[in-house]
Amino acid sequence: MKKHKLIMLAIFLCIGLSAIVTNAQVTVVTQQDSISSDVTWTNNKQYLIKGYVYVTSGTTLTIEPGTIIKGDKNTKGTLIIERGAKIMCAGTLKNPIVFTSNQAAGNRSYGDWGGLIICGSAPTNWTAGQAQVEGGPRSLYGGTNAQDNSGILTYVRIEFGGIAFSPNNEVNGLTLCGVGEATTIHHIQVSYSGDDSYEWFGGNVNAKYLVSYRGWDDDFDNDAGYKGKNQFLVSLRDPYAADQSGSKCFESDSYLAGTKTGLAGDTSGLNRSIFANVTAVGPLVSPSSTAYDPQFVAAAHIRRGSSMSILNSLLIGYPAGILIDESSPSFGSTVANIQDSLLEISGVAIAGIPSGGSPAQKEIMYVINGARNLTPTTASADTVTGTPFGVYDGPFSWLKESKHRNKIYANAQNGLKLQSPFNLVNPNFVPTSSSVICYNSKALPAYMTDKSHFASADPFGNGKVYPFKASMAINTDTSNWFANYNAPDFVPSSSPKLSNPFFDKVNYIGAFSGTQTTNDDWTKGWCNWDPVNTDYSKVLDPTAIYNVEQKTFTASVFPNPAHEMTTISISLIKTADVICNLYDATGKMVYTTGKQNLAAGQNYIIINTAQLPEGIYYSNTTCGNTTTTNKIVVVK
Repeated sequence: MKKHKLIMLAIFLCIGLSAIVTNAQVTVVTQQDSISSDVTWTNNKQYLIKGYVYVTSGTTLTIEPGTIIKGDKNTKGTLIIERGAKIMCAGTLKNPIVFTSNQAAGNRSYGDWGGLIICGSAPTNWTAGQAQVEGGPRSLYGGTNAQDNSGILTYVRIEFGGIAFSPNNEVNGLTLCGVGEATTIHHIQVSYSGDDSYEWFGGNVNAKYLVSYRGWDDDFDNDAGYKGKNQFLVSLRDPYAADQSGSKCFESDSYLAGTKTGLAGDTSGLNRSIFANVTAVGPLVSPSSTAYDPQFVAAAHIRRGSSMSILNSLLIGYPAGILIDESSPSFGSTVANIQDSLLEISGVAIAGIPSGGSPAQKEIMYVINGARNLTPTTASADTVTGTPFGVYDGPFSWLKESKHRNKIYANAQNGLKLQSPFNLVNPNFVPTSSSVICYNSKALPAYMTDKSHFASADPFGNGKVYPFKASMAINTDTSNWFANYNAPDFVPSSSPKLSNPFFDKVNYIGAFSGTQTTNDDWTKGWCNWDPVNTDYSKVLDPTAIYNVEQKTFTASVFPNPAHEMTTISISLIKTADVICNLYDATGKMVYTTGKQNLAAGQNYIIINTAQLPEGIYYSNTTCGNTTTTNKIVVVK
């Protein structure tokens, strides 16, 4: 629900791609218009979606595990599951189903196609009881059936979808409109979406294990009275991919033009969405970083009367943490939902938010009537006191109330200590063995180490600190010589909202547990961190994405076309010498960086193109024995 101007990014060759393909001739089935009878798409063929493709009411589309479906770029192919239809899209860990661009490897980018839209008959807060989906499709959604079943989505990747045609007229990577609780959704990765990665419009569908990778606008947007529950989500942002409407991990609105207003005490139209065990990694590798698009706003923007709750989660590396946006008088109050405990931030670690300036603390911001919602971190932001927080001593004090169990860390590396959360090439979000998520560093009291009760001065053999085993339930009882105690430094929230049977009972915050085993990373084996360069030209085993151990680096360039400057973004898995040369169309070198020793992770080389004539150029980026070539268009 935002303004958006799509800036095309050219993302280029990555070394080490190792897909296993068959030599068989691929049959490509082109699908246009409507699907009005039950059909199965099989994994020995590929499917090309052209234009709006509607699966009509009463029809079931079944897609076999391992099937590859491509969206046509020229016609902005979009697959719409209409109200009353079903999609049975049950991929598996070893054979995920892939929706991707029909562009060749190396040429795929944001918004190549429309994405996947599912429409159901579950309740929304539209006063008409239903609405038409955004983006132009004819389809309606919404109704009275909370148990609406629109099918199954499991182990599915959706890549390069999402288009913003105009303000408030957008298609996302995965759009869920009035989808009901009987629908099954888990293990989904949305990558390089040209708008939001996920957006819910009403409904009450639940989901687990969602990945948002290098999206353009918001990762998880929920509107129109969405009341679903979600657990185990991770998002990772490209520091230079953000939308002019302001990019966030979470955006949430209860009320819009045409919905219930929430006035006169009416709470029936509230968003009551719950997001638990989220790891949200933003664009700021460190609090002092300036290498990011200034259009990033906050980790979470809760506005227009929303009562969205975030529980037991990590919000890392955004210009601001949580932005509470009080509604205009036309809608019900956002802050009133805090006072009624409907809007809850509990068990949340906020890390790596810039400090200094005015205000000095930006972990939670407060704005009124949408003012400064794109630039909340200004000197005039209301962060200490102010109506309508009323009895609360400002939002910051509310966030830090002990009952909420929220904590603030200056930076993620020294505070949360995850493995490698900012790495765009090969991310690892699992906590290290010394992380506050899975380790207790608090020294035992003297009576526990004086050998009056134990034979050893180190009774638990862990360095005289409080005991915690990740395989056991949380217990903070220190009586009887710590006989039952088991807790990490960061004790998760026990919010009553987590008592719902949908939620797995876990003893950690964030999306990944802290046992430091490979099983902790549930993205392994089915997620793809380099869909730009994956070979989808043949029928393949989608699990053979690439060998990350062979993967030396990736290089991308933005903006492209370039006017006064462009940036080459280089991601390394280890420190290495890199040379970047720029050539014109005749092969003449017009710029070189010389050899530079770059650190592991994300690096940026800025090239001044203002003095270059208009035309086509090529950048060669060399690391070791490997060179990637990127085409750059300079315009005046």
